[in-house]
Amino acid sequence: MKFPNFFTTLLWGNLLLIGLILGFGFWHITHEVNRHTEKFSKQFQQQLLLMVRDKLEESWTDAGKIIEQYCRSYSKIPEFRLTIVDTEGNVLGDSEYPAEKMERHHTEQHPEIHNALTGQQSESLRFSQTKRIHYRYIAAPVRFKGNIVAVVRVAFPVANLVEDQRNVFYAVSTGFMLMLFAAVVLSMFLSWLWYKPLRLISSSAQKIAEGNFEPITELSTSRELVQLVDAINRMRNTVASQLETISRQQERLQTILCHLPDAVFALNSSDQVVYYNESAKAMFELPPPANPVPIQHLLRYASVLDFYFQEQKKEPAIVTPERIDLKFRDKKRSLELEKINISGENDSNEIAILLIINDLTAMMETNRMKTNFVANTSHELRTPLTTIRAALDNIADGVCDAPEMFRAVFEILDRHVSRLEALTDDLLSLHNAEQESSPARLETTTINEQKQWIEELFHPKTVEKNMELIIEPNAPEQDMLTRPFLIDTKRLGLVLQNLVDNAVKFTPENGKVHLIFSFEEERTLVVQCKDTGCGIASEEQSRIFERFYRIKPRNGIRVSGTGLGLAIVKHAVERLGGTITLVSQPGQGSTFTVQIPVDLITSLQKFC
Repeated sequence: MKFPNFFTTLLWGNLLLIGLILGFGFWHITHEVNRHTEKFSKQFQQQLLLMVRDKLEESWTDAGKIIEQYCRSYSKIPEFRLTIVDTEGNVLGDSEYPAEKMERHHTEQHPEIHNALTGQQSESLRFSQTKRIHYRYIAAPVRFKGNIVAVVRVAFPVANLVEDQRNVFYAVSTGFMLMLFAAVVLSMFLSWLWYKPLRLISSSAQKIAEGNFEPITELSTSRELVQLVDAINRMRNTVASQLETISRQQERLQTILCHLPDAVFALNSSDQVVYYNESAKAMFELPPPANPVPIQHLLRYASVLDFYFQEQKKEPAIVTPERIDLKFRDKKRSLELEKINISGENDSNEIAILLIINDLTAMMETNRMKTNFVANTSHELRTPLTTIRAALDNIADGVCDAPEMFRAVFEILDRHVSRLEALTDDLLSLHNAEQESSPARLETTTINEQKQWIEELFHPKTVEKNMELIIEPNAPEQDMLTRPFLIDTKRLGLVLQNLVDNAVKFTPENGKVHLIFSFEEERTLVVQCKDTGCGIASEEQSRIFERFYRIKPRNGIRVSGTGLGLAIVKHAVERLGGTITLVSQPGQGSTFTVQIPVDLITSLQKFC
C-alpha cells in the first residue's frame, strides 16, 4: 500500500486549514460589506425621500415650481429616480420622463404608491415597465393641512446595488487571493521547517532498516524530537550489536557446516531447501545455494526422497538413520541418511529440518582394503612359514642326515627367509611411504647422486639379465646432473627403487630400462621410467597400484615379489605432493611418469 509523503500531507493539511479560515473570512466580510452597503444605500434613499417630502409639505401651495425644481435636480443624479404622483395616480413630475407622457400609476401595478396613499411609508422591489430594469421603490405620503395630497417616490436601480456587490466581491477576492498566496508560501516554509527534523529521523530509520547503522545527526529542535533521536540512536546501537552477534553466530555456523565432511541440507517446514554446505554441493554436483527450492527439484534420487518423506510421517522425536546404496556418476556409493527436526515454525526462511547424508564409501572401501590387506599378508606369510616349519620338522626327525639333503633343506630355508625379509622390508617401506604424520625431511641432492646409487643397486641384476640400464637427464645442459634441489630423499629413493625394480623384473633378457630426469618450470621434478618389458593390459592398469596385486606376464617371464612395489610408489608420490601416470600396451613395454614439486637451489642460495 502506497502512503502519501508526510510533507505533502502536512502542506495540504495546512493549506486546507488556511483555505477554510480564509474562505469563511471571505464569506463573512463579503456578506457584511454587502449588507452594510445595502443598508446605507437604503438609508440614503429614505433620507432623500423624506427631504423631498418635507420640502413639498412646507411649500405645497407652490407645488408646481417645487416639483419641477426637484425633478430637474434629480435628473443629474442617475443613481436615483424621483417621481411625484397625486392621489388619482397621475404623475405630477418625474426626474427622467415627461410627466404628461407617463401612464397613470394604478395601485395594482404600483403597490408602494397604494400603500403610501393609505398614510404609510412603503417600499417594493419590482420591474419597471418604463425603464425595463428592476428598481427598489420607497414611497411616502405628502400631507397638506392634514390631508394626503400626493405621494413622493424615490427609486434606486437594483443593478447598481448588484454592481456594488460585484465590485465589493472583486475587491475582497483580490485581497483574499493575495492573502492566500502569502499563506501558501508561509505554509510551505513552515511545513518544511516542521518536516525537516522528521524527514531526517525517517531517513535515518530507513537506513537502519536497510542495515546502515550510521548515527542520526544532532538536531537543534524541540526537546521531544531530541529525545526521539536519542531513543532511535540507542535502538540503533542495540540492533547493530544484536545483528553483529547474530552475524558472527551465522558465520561460525556456516563455517562449521561448510567444513563438515557430511552433506547437510537445511529445509523449511514446506520441504524447501534453504541452504546446503560445500560437501553437499560437491557430492551431488549442485549449483550454489539460491532461493528456497523444493527438495524433489534439487535431489532427484528416489531412495533419498523416499527416506525423507517416510521420516516426515514419523514422530519428530524419532530419529532413525538409514543406510542405502546409491549409484551416481557411474559409481556405487554407500550413504547413511539422517533427518533431524529442529523447529516447528511455519516460515519459508526458517530452518526447520536438517537432512544429513554421510558418504561411507571411502570408509567401507578402507575397511575392505584393510580386510584384504590382512588376508593377503597372512597368505604371503603362511607359505614361507609353512615351508620353514616343514624343513625344521625334517631336521628334527633326522631326515637330513646326508650332506646333500641338509644342503637342500638349508637352501629352502634360506630362500623362504629371504622372502620373509623382502616382505617385511616392503611392508615397512609401504608404512613409511603412506605415513601422513611423518614430517618430510628435506635434503639437498642432485640427479647425479640418484643416478649413482641406482646404478650401484641394480648393477648385479642388470648384468645377470644382460640388460641395459640408462639413467640420464632429458636436457643437454651440462649442469642438469649437478643442479641441487630440495626433496625428501628417503621417499624419492622408494619411488626410484621400486620403479626400476619393477621395470627390471618385467623386462626380458637383453632388454632395456630407461630412467629419464628433467625439470619443468624450475619447480617440478619429472621422472620417466621406460622399459621394453611385457606391458600391462588395459583392464589391469586400474589395479596395479593395489597392495599385493600382481600382473601375469605373457612373455614367459617368471616374476617373484610381494606385490607391494607400485603401492609403495603411489603412496610415496602422494606424500611428496606429486602425481604418477602410466602408459602401457601389452608387448610394447610400459612408461611410468612421476611429477614431484621441488625447490631448486640457485648458486647464490648455495653460497649463502
